[in-house]
Amino acid sequence: MQYLLAHRTSYSYASSVDSAHHIAHLRAREFPGQKVSSISIETDPIPAVSTQHLDHFGNHIDIYRIDKPHTRFDIEVRAAIDVCFPDPPPAASTPRWEEIRAALSGDGFPVPVEASEFVYDSPLVPAVEVLRDYGAKSFTAGRPILEAARELTSRIKADFAYQPGATDISTPLAEVFAGKSGVCQDFAHVEIAALRAHGLAAGYVSGYIRTVHSRAELALRGADASHAWVAVWCGEAAGWVHLDPTNDLVAREDHVAVAWGRDFADVSPLRGVILGGDSHTYSVAVTLVPTG
Repeated sequence: MQYLLAHRTSYSYASSVDSAHHIAHLRAREFPGQKVSSISIETDPIPAVSTQHLDHFGNHIDIYRIDKPHTRFDIEVRAAIDVCFPDPPPAASTPRWEEIRAALSGDGFPVPVEASEFVYDSPLVPAVEVLRDYGAKSFTAGRPILEAARELTSRIKADFAYQPGATDISTPLAEVFAGKSGVCQDFAHVEIAALRAHGLAAGYVSGYIRTVHSRAELALRGADASHAWVAVWCGEAAGWVHLDPTNDLVAREDHVAVAWGRDFADVSPLRGVILGGDSHTYSVAVTLVPTG
């Protein structure tokens, strides 16, 4: 599937910002199943300094320094992206989840070293006992890992209400679970916590989900904004499989990945430090439209 992406974020400040430093995870990465044909990022004001780097996880980051006083900051991404994530193997043919847990542990010497760092707690996904119990209903003894993970994904979609505004980035994971409502970021964190509680590797993926697919089809939950889902390590043969608990989907052609890390804190689309500005308001507008 070929997509045209437009993502605009705007900040309006109550008073003048004298200087600002911003870090953006907005430049979609390439990997098997995704190719970025073109991409541009424009800011207003134009930064005095603009640099690009790769972070620890291989994500693209853009760093901006703005020295000109301003009361508004706009950043817009436009890109053309081809997506066709590989189909995962049949869920029943994947290894037992206990085998994957043993490989990730490896008695201190895990075989999949890069995957093993996604087993541990992270700042926004601490260990929560009730989430271990929640995940245990799917991860019964001897069950294939992808079969269990797909059921967990379906249960989250069924059990949680998609309710923008019910939570924010500071809402503790235990409160999200207790309230059974939130947005894609929350649902991804819930699934990651349940997977890690069973010794499995789970990463947080930021990106987008298509805005429209056909005139007759309703938009998916999480469209028209940044989206988030989960990547679970299913062994050397299957690799990372991307699961979307907000929509109960395996990511194939409806998703565009931008960055991945341990949780939202690793891949926040935009963060920074400003001098001045007082209070602020912001808005985000995203379209991800298929072109063929």
